Amino acid sequence: MERFFRVSLSLFTILFVAALFTVTGCSDDDNPADPNPTDTTGNNDTTGHSTIDDKVRPVVFVHGFVEAADVYTQMTQLFALNGYTDDQINAFDLESYLSASEPDVSAMASQIAAKVDEVLAGTSEDRVDIVAHGAGVEALQHYLVNMNGTEKLAHVVFAGGKYDLGLTVSGDVTPDPCKYMTLRSDGADDLQNGNPGYGELQGATNEVLAGFDNLELVTHPDAFERVHAFFTGSQPEVTSFPNPRPGDTYSVRARVISFIDNTPVAGINVTVVNVRELSSGEIQRQSGAESFTTDQDGYFTYDASLGPDHFTEFWIRSLTGDYFDMHIYVQPWRTDVGTLRLRLIPKSGGSALLTDFSAAMRTGDHSIYFVFSQNTVLEDGDDNLVMARFDPEYESMGDVDLLTPGNAPAAGAGGAAGNTFMLAVLDYDQNQQDGTGPIQASGLNTFGINSFDAYLAGKPTNHQTRITLNGRTIGAQNFASNGGLGASNGGFSLIHFEY
Repeated sequence: MERFFRVSLSLFTILFVAALFTVTGCSDDDNPADPNPTDTTGNNDTTGHSTIDDKVRPVVFVHGFVEAADVYTQMTQLFALNGYTDDQINAFDLESYLSASEPDVSAMASQIAAKVDEVLAGTSEDRVDIVAHGAGVEALQHYLVNMNGTEKLAHVVFAGGKYDLGLTVSGDVTPDPCKYMTLRSDGADDLQNGNPGYGELQGATNEVLAGFDNLELVTHPDAFERVHAFFTGSQPEVTSFPNPRPGDTYSVRARVISFIDNTPVAGINVTVVNVRELSSGEIQRQSGAESFTTDQDGYFTYDASLGPDHFTEFWIRSLTGDYFDMHIYVQPWRTDVGTLRLRLIPKSGGSALLTDFSAAMRTGDHSIYFVFSQNTVLEDGDDNLVMARFDPEYESMGDVDLLTPGNAPAAGAGGAAGNTFMLAVLDYDQNQQDGTGPIQASGLNTFGINSFDAYLAGKPTNHQTRITLNGRTIGAQNFASNGGLGASNGGFSLIHFEY
């Protein structure tokens, strides 16, 4: 009944918005030659240039370096809760976009162009709205400047880029007829180098989100509210998610991709396991797991039904042995999701950055964990990340605070100190002892990925670990990282917070 009500409400919102635009005279025609004199949004300027109507259009979401489409999971879910249809929400993965270990802006721009054309081919619209984050900002600028992007875009949002926004079309940093907005922090984002003025663009709507880190500029509900208002000219009706309730069922469309390069992996076996924390503290995998096989584009779809004391483990296996097995844990669903990305680590091949990363892995009878968030950086002084270890009788073996001075992530090859969204916990030297701090390995310590040397016993039965990030806890079994092909005790664990 609740799902029916939500769908009905969304349909009503769409019809209401459509009727509103008809009454106000907003036009579907965004031809630059047409100043659209009936526009009541106040966008027409005194020079006679055409500007863009505020209305509901398809939206394309462009991610940044070492990211994928799931950096936009919460933003796209909020757009859907406010009446946007699946066809209007287009978050996609930039694939094989690295040159050596750096983003290839030209290759990224070409993929943006292809995605925009694909979206327009499926709609009666002449233009799309677009949001870009991080390195995607530079790629989007390349598309605007060198690939005639102004002919196919309406509203353009630059969020959390490297703040080199000086690219121009005929000397204009905000070329007509598009409208532009920037989202930046007030200096809290490490990429700003403490400069609160970085990212301001003359002629754009410049929004400052005080205290936000780089990822929050596209993941926080406040960022969504600014973007929605910029696109449509109105404030969203829904700005938060409902809490999960027993019996709620959500539709989940997931894609298995190769970590970092984002290439889809077909023919992968995915077993979906419900996990429950018992009153004793035991992390218990539930029976009745479903199994799926990814299609040629890496996708599979299933219905998730969870209670608030459950979370999900995705046990992912490559039957060819080309990838490490993965056990990926996510929190309870609160709404439908179409951007779930499950990352596999290949044993060899891929980009230079991925090859370095894979080579830095160490496997053994211990367990390897990755703590991951696409919604906030893990930063000493801002975030609290605690690893609690338990013996087979579920008695505490002590906690490790990973984000303290000396244990906080080290500066990566191209990143800022302590600014990362993934932290690897592994017995790197295989001495069955905790290390003293981050591992200095080029394949691990890059922007967005850092590491800590800790021992998690993976061979004894029922050893488990609970990870708590800023008050949210996910527990997992300690699977031995050297388990054989298809072994239920094999592979790495990825703890993914905040879907």
